[in-house]
Amino acid sequence: MSRAGTQSAGAQDAVVTLDYAALAGGADLSEQIAQAYGAEGIGLLVVRGVPGFAELRQGLLPLGFEFAALPTAVKDRYVHPQSSYSFGWSHGKELLKPGQFDEFKGSYYNNPQYDVPSQDAELVRKYPENYHPNVWPSGEDFPRLRPAFMALGQRMVDVGMLVAEQCDRYVAARLGERFPDDLRLARLVRESRACKARLLYYFAINEDATPRTRDSWCGWHSDHGSLTALCPAMYFEAEPGALQPSRSDIALPDPEAGLYVRTRGGQERKVIIPRDCIAFQIGESSQITTGGLLRATPHAVQALAYPASRNISRATFAVFMQPDNDVRMRAPEGTPEREVRVGAFEPGMTFGDFAKATFARTYNPYA
Repeated sequence: MSRAGTQSAGAQDAVVTLDYAALAGGADLSEQIAQAYGAEGIGLLVVRGVPGFAELRQGLLPLGFEFAALPTAVKDRYVHPQSSYSFGWSHGKELLKPGQFDEFKGSYYNNPQYDVPSQDAELVRKYPENYHPNVWPSGEDFPRLRPAFMALGQRMVDVGMLVAEQCDRYVAARLGERFPDDLRLARLVRESRACKARLLYYFAINEDATPRTRDSWCGWHSDHGSLTALCPAMYFEAEPGALQPSRSDIALPDPEAGLYVRTRGGQERKVIIPRDCIAFQIGESSQITTGGLLRATPHAVQALAYPASRNISRATFAVFMQPDNDVRMRAPEGTPEREVRVGAFEPGMTFGDFAKATFARTYNPYA
């Protein structure tokens, strides 16, 4: 197995693993990109060996537990319904599935690169989901969140740019002139001021003994952006009401819980992201702009089963790399319509239109 190759010999079951040194050195990893993101892939790969990543992960994920443990009155100061809860704290605002809101998950959204993504008041008014200024806890309430959030978020974007360049190399070799510069993933991410990051916290389920479905902690969905970076989850043990966990980064007590993807063949498959790796998932926007050569994959999170779920919570961090809102979404010339029939997308949409349509499906505007 090469250092930039897959984790195991069985291509059908392997999660593609790229070595950071190979990425940073500019090696041609097109074969691995095809295996991970192509027609037979699962839409996900992991990058190992990112300098400083373990320390940045340890610096942020425990803050998910600590912020969620704050009094509700404090957390409510940082709820931002005007952006469809796309900045600041939210809890119970997201649809888990039709008619059911997600009471077991809280999250903190912000831009991991720019505290003020745009000075254009009209742009902010039109697209508050992406261009509103970041919403941070005050120095009195929770000052540690901003530096830890921004440091890990920017590191994940930096690595994501290297993955994006490999994606462009793979697609350009197959499409040639049908893949112009303005469709290329690295350019879309580099020029965008609309990157978003989300610190996710899944509360302990201490009473519900009903069977866990695959989507019991996070409903089935595909990300609508271009490329999503995922931090390995961290699990905590704590008594109800505790302000600090009694144990952190513990082993997963229920082997059936965690992240699942739905393969091209319709199978549901669990994906384990090693603690020393960052995962990268393709989003629907990249499926559109590459004419389906890179394909988004539906994914969900299964909750811990009771009683293993008692006093066990979960934190993770996701970074959504995506185009600016005025970018008109289109496929390469000659792409069959079926290849870009994804999510809420309709031909002629800008990314901003696409994002708004996606959020309208996901959040309760009256909660």
